[in-house]
Amino acid sequence: MIKKITLLLTLCFACTQITTGQTILNEGFEGATFPPAGWTSYIGTNGLGTVQNWIQESQVQNTGNFSARNSYEDVTGGIAEDWLVTSQIDLTSSSNTQLSFYSSQRFTTNYGSNYEVRVSTASQTTQTDFTSVASYNESTVGGTGSFELRTVDLSAYDGMMIYIAFVHLNDDGDEWWIDDIEVRSPFNLDAELEATSLNRYSLTSVDNPLSVDVKNDGLTTITSIDIAWNDGTNSYSENFNVNIAPGQTQTLNHSTQVNYSTIEEKSIVATIENVNGGADDHAANNSLSALFNTITQSGTKTVLIEEATGTWCPWCPRGAVGLEYMATTYPNTVIPVAVHNTNPNAASADPMTLPEYDSGIGQYISGYPSSVIDRKIGDVDPGQSTLQGAYNQQINEIVPVDLTTSASIAGNDLTISANANFYTNLSNANFRLGVIITEDGLSGTTPGWAQANNYAGGGNGPMGGYENLPNPVPASQMVYDHVGIALLGGFNGQVGSVPTTISVNNSISYDFNYTIPATSNQDNMHIVVVLIDQTDGSIASASQSSVTQALSTNEFAGIDSIRIYPNPAQDFINVAFDASNGDYEITVNDMLGRTVIQKSYEGLFGNQNLELPVSQLNAGHYIMNINDNNGSYSTKFIVNK
Repeated sequence: MIKKITLLLTLCFACTQITTGQTILNEGFEGATFPPAGWTSYIGTNGLGTVQNWIQESQVQNTGNFSARNSYEDVTGGIAEDWLVTSQIDLTSSSNTQLSFYSSQRFTTNYGSNYEVRVSTASQTTQTDFTSVASYNESTVGGTGSFELRTVDLSAYDGMMIYIAFVHLNDDGDEWWIDDIEVRSPFNLDAELEATSLNRYSLTSVDNPLSVDVKNDGLTTITSIDIAWNDGTNSYSENFNVNIAPGQTQTLNHSTQVNYSTIEEKSIVATIENVNGGADDHAANNSLSALFNTITQSGTKTVLIEEATGTWCPWCPRGAVGLEYMATTYPNTVIPVAVHNTNPNAASADPMTLPEYDSGIGQYISGYPSSVIDRKIGDVDPGQSTLQGAYNQQINEIVPVDLTTSASIAGNDLTISANANFYTNLSNANFRLGVIITEDGLSGTTPGWAQANNYAGGGNGPMGGYENLPNPVPASQMVYDHVGIALLGGFNGQVGSVPTTISVNNSISYDFNYTIPATSNQDNMHIVVVLIDQTDGSIASASQSSVTQALSTNEFAGIDSIRIYPNPAQDFINVAFDASNGDYEITVNDMLGRTVIQKSYEGLFGNQNLELPVSQLNAGHYIMNINDNNGSYSTKFIVNK
């Protein structure tokens, strides 16, 4: 049976046994050894399944950096069994014991795998001593490429010493990922503040909803709860009448929204209080904090789409078509990058693979084709409709910075200046700047340039013309665009490129050096500057320019001390600058690149304050360009209604 590529994954386990409190075992698979101390893994009594054992998983996880994975195995004469068994677990002082774990599988097609949780009170290694306490098939074990919580009642083993086994049974079946295993004796009353939702950045004087997810980790239904939030100065508490059964989660929206009229940097702390009118039995999980900043204006929002692809991948034409659709539909707000991968089992390597980039994107996906959006939304199918949905989710995000690019060149040596202008105060900034170099129009003649194509013949529906091409598409017929060919500063950005303390309207700059390969065409190359938030690896902002555009950036003779105000604007916007006896043109474009205002001024000299009407414009973001025939200056502003 032929399947899509299975990633080579590594697994790392760390186990903590706690004899006091409610958590008895907590396994996040983050340790340095596998199996973890006291654990073991082995195959079934029929001796089948010797090749694919439980291994260390480094690319797909529920939380942290690792999970556990067992792959399918094609066997003859029976069913392969792969066992992963815990160390001995002491339940002698426990009551109402529960096992919870997060579970996922690999493929959407049902390949017949079965998954069991078994318990033994006698032996860790004698399979016949184990009793099944939970069974799953491919439709119930968990999400495809996403983790789902599974809970097993172990109360029948209260007062005992036990071992727990995770057993994967298959013959050329699916895969099994497990993560965040916990054995616990629940408190009677335990409300957990599982998550908070609050915009990271906001304009001043704007209401920002605050919501929290409350999970019932206890044994008693929660019917009443107070949710308070404070910013270090003020506190706002609200009572909610709820009905949260054990194991369930409910989202609560606080009626007092977060709103500041001045530039602020706040840590907003949400807290659970008065559960069912009294104290919670487990207060340690009652609070979460969220960072919140107000900003003077929003930077230009773009959406970075990193498409995971490969010439070996027969379904990857879907990604090429989807990425091109987004790039041409939203030329000013989508930044497209094709990140190529080489399948070690393919006959030929993909010649466009950049190993560091491929490895970095691999953290966010479970297979090919796929895509990553702003490094916030991972494993997105790269078809047109799903990319459009992810774009819609991200495009209205408020960003605290504008990025610009300039460059100079000597021979083939390119110096790129990445510039960031911040619109808020940050006392403990944790950002890095990085640069992605992309190139269009790549082609070659060796076998690795041929594109595998499952859409050939039209049996799998239309796909941007690939249905009319053979499988594989010969190298002579393929041209690849948006290919990521270099990372400057690494996948996570350049260490030390952004200071830790930033004040509103601070501008910072960092220079990157790149030698353009002799095989590259400078006219087909783009510079993508990214600002990467190191707290979660997400893209805080991104900007794209062609190499030609970056090289054409000049000091703007005759334009000094430009100021645009008010921003946001409603009826009028003023453009103030010092002119030097010249002619000036001001154009305003919307985010689709359409010119909505164009004004020409002749013979300006000295201090100028030009007023432009904007009341006729729709609410949104606009780009203003001021040109004096010697150079141009661009900035962004917002129209509010």
